Amino acid sequence: MYCPNCSAEPSKDQKFCRSCGMELQAVAILLGAQSNIAKAERPDEALFHGHQRAMLIWGMILTLGAAAFGSSLKILGKEHIQLAGEFTPYLMVITLVIAFFGMGLMCYPFLQMISPKRRTSLAATPKSESIGDPNSALLQEEPPSVTEQTTEFFEATQLATKPRDTAPQTE
Repeated sequence: MYCPNCSAEPSKDQKFCRSCGMELQAVAILLGAQSNIAKAERPDEALFHGHQRAMLIWGMILTLGAAAFGSSLKILGKEHIQLAGEFTPYLMVITLVIAFFGMGLMCYPFLQMISPKRRTSLAATPKSESIGDPNSALLQEEPPSVTEQTTEFFEATQLATKPRDTAPQTE
């Protein structure tokens, strides 16, 4: 860890930075609390469920298969080879329908993920507090510098002591 104020590298057991005097213990507490928050915000459930992953895979297979079959029919058609005779143009239409169906299968899990029903179920799950540590208020304001504390000490000392009159007294 480095001091957030002056970027000096303190040892692990130091409570204050030797360069600038900043309290490092509060910084360590805040960093520990933030690392716990980052872990808590990750969802425990997978992005897609099993049937949604299967839809994605089958959609990809259907789309790529139809594209490969349709392109081979087109290449053979340019060579004047009719694979199915007079039925070949209908095969091209069927291939396009299968390709669009595969693309729809791939898009459907994403549409389910952004549906309002899913958003309300995610919003209903309780989220953790930003920082539940009572010591988090330690770094909300900048700590006073060493000079400010010394100046306050000297001002208080000057007010408490009365100056002596060292002039000789005549009686």
